[in-house]
Amino acid sequence: MDGRFPQHRTVQALFMTLILCILSCVHVSAEDPSMETLEHDGRITGFVSDGEENHTRQWNMTDGQWTSLMLECEQCSAELTLGELSYQTTTQLTLQATSNTTAILNIHSPAMESVRYSLVETIDEKFPTVRPSPSEELTLQEIDYCTAADRCIDPSSGNLYGIPHGEYTHSNFITGIVEQIGSEYVPVSVTEGDTVELQIMHASEAIEVSGYFQSEGSERLSETVLALSTGLNASNTGDNGYWYAEETGRLLIKIDASTEHTAWVLKSMRYAQTSTGSMVTDSNEFFVSGHHKTTTMLAMNDTQKITFTPVHLDVHMEIEQLVSGSWTLSQQVNLSANTAFNFYPYPNISVARIVFNAPVHFVDVMSTDFSDIRSGLEAPSVRPLSAVSENDSWPLLALETGPLDGQFTLAVHDIADVYRLEVDGWEESEHLLRFSLEGSDLEQFELELWSIDQETWGVVDTRRATLSNGKITASMTVGPGTHFIRVSMVHGENLTFHNWGEDAPSRAYSVTTYYSLIDEGEEPYFPPDENAEKWGVRARFFLGSLFLLPVLYLAAVQYRTKKRADEYRLKSEQLTWFKSQLDSGATTPKQSREQLRKALQAVTLLSWDEANSTWGKPDLDYRTETLALAVWRLDERIAKASGAKPLMIGIHILQGHWDLAALRFDAPVGQAWNVEHVEPKFLNRGEEVFLDTMANGNRTFIMVELSGTSTAVDVELNGRIDGEPSAARIPSTLHFDARTDAEE
Repeated sequence: MDGRFPQHRTVQALFMTLILCILSCVHVSAEDPSMETLEHDGRITGFVSDGEENHTRQWNMTDGQWTSLMLECEQCSAELTLGELSYQTTTQLTLQATSNTTAILNIHSPAMESVRYSLVETIDEKFPTVRPSPSEELTLQEIDYCTAADRCIDPSSGNLYGIPHGEYTHSNFITGIVEQIGSEYVPVSVTEGDTVELQIMHASEAIEVSGYFQSEGSERLSETVLALSTGLNASNTGDNGYWYAEETGRLLIKIDASTEHTAWVLKSMRYAQTSTGSMVTDSNEFFVSGHHKTTTMLAMNDTQKITFTPVHLDVHMEIEQLVSGSWTLSQQVNLSANTAFNFYPYPNISVARIVFNAPVHFVDVMSTDFSDIRSGLEAPSVRPLSAVSENDSWPLLALETGPLDGQFTLAVHDIADVYRLEVDGWEESEHLLRFSLEGSDLEQFELELWSIDQETWGVVDTRRATLSNGKITASMTVGPGTHFIRVSMVHGENLTFHNWGEDAPSRAYSVTTYYSLIDEGEEPYFPPDENAEKWGVRARFFLGSLFLLPVLYLAAVQYRTKKRADEYRLKSEQLTWFKSQLDSGATTPKQSREQLRKALQAVTLLSWDEANSTWGKPDLDYRTETLALAVWRLDERIAKASGAKPLMIGIHILQGHWDLAALRFDAPVGQAWNVEHVEPKFLNRGEEVFLDTMANGNRTFIMVELSGTSTAVDVELNGRIDGEPSAARIPSTLHFDARTDAEE
């Protein structure tokens, strides 16, 4: 077994721990519920005596089980009753039950004081007293398995010990008793890379804890030993020990006692090896925790200072840097507890690989950007050599801006920063640039300006300024193009005698720029080429004619639609004509639908009465002061969807402006209708067709196909008239069955 709990067993264990805590609190003092108990990590470790009431606990024991109590107070005493026998103590008791019985513990103090005790209610174990051989099969002790160290330790508690939960019956604890002077052995399953943490929590007499790692056919004694020269006080715990498993097998925990009937409790926690190689891309602030060895990859650039602060314990750290595609071993450092260490990367770094090595470690990591003027770049110390040099590495300084912060990072021997200036303007233009430098210890700073010839890359003019009248300022007139400014430290070489990357205090400054146009210069003129002029005129005429094509197309479409509308003005009973065409086979349903679609567009150009006359008498007709509605049933053969009921609806807005308009086809009986198809194309969903906006005088004709099991439909129009909610519903219901019967 490997010690892992399935999920349901973990939940079950937590639930049982909660029940035990509740029961323990109930048994603490039945006479005075207000008596304050003392707890630590879910385990009752004492109480505050009021000088009168007893602190009481009771539990069941079976024949052969042991119980152990360690008591610590000024004036208290304890009475432990096993069946008919009672035992008193002011320090400690370790007893064995000789039959199935109930154990009752009463602790009393005549004074108001804090009473501490450590109680192991039942000890029932049969650990071997002779060290088993590596090949001998054993029943392994199951302990909790922690897969993430930060979930099992809490630096705010003042240490990096694993935090157990609940009474000594929890799986975070191993309980036992050395009945005869000598040793006993507790086997625990381990996997390669595991770390087992042990801590003596309870000991009635002096004990020593050590361990053997056993695998098939081999055994190795660990150097880690925990020892107590006397019994452990109730308010104290022993030191922690860590056993790292280099291979899969078992850890044989050895407990030695020089006094018989020595009761003991070990806190036992097993930690999985922290996964290695994880990449951290956002390293502003985070922490690394783990046991034995933890590897972390940091994506970073060469202007990031990384600060490592180990919490509570020392840590050994190794740092490798990926520089220009090659790994290089940077340094090995022993980090002192609670002391910050600053790491400065090499230039052109992309990734840092950090290995932390300690039995247990928790390291705070924070990244600080030391780039100049928030550019993400560390400004070079010299100018580019020529005009063809790649100058993107020189931070660009805006021509007119408020204070921008820079710094000399002495740790990387940075004592001068050169910034690039880009001046836009016409030829022969003149521009005034003025710079002001601020910061502490200004007497150590120097400001230098260079006006550059854009063809030869030589220096046309230069200015240099140091502290004068309490400030450093410099001005220069330059032409258009690229120029440079340098901020440096006077005698800065005296501040960099240390090794590169060794921590040193930085020197901060801020630079402010001012810009003014003195002479605009002459705007350049480039006369056009004769061919460019000739083809430009032709291109303009050609492109202009292309813009007329959509207008001509729309005019042709409008002409055809109006012509078709004039033809329909002279016709009537068109719906009857469509049916007769289908009956005779002169047209197919698809052809009829296409003809009807074109007709729906054309009749909108007619008046309402002319349009109604064209279609024939409507099956439903409704008119108010603001609108008119008409509904015609169509031959079902014209429907595109199989089995659908086709309808044509006409809407005429007589007064007002409709928006958010929608037609709703309600089924007064049976299942709701569903709109399958709409011509012309309108958005539809369920039983509604959304018409959106209709202006005063607008006429709209649409064809809809309804599917459903209902035999009737009610038609209504909903929306807003001039911003006010409104609705119109045709009072008559359209029955499909009645039409079918009449036709038959």
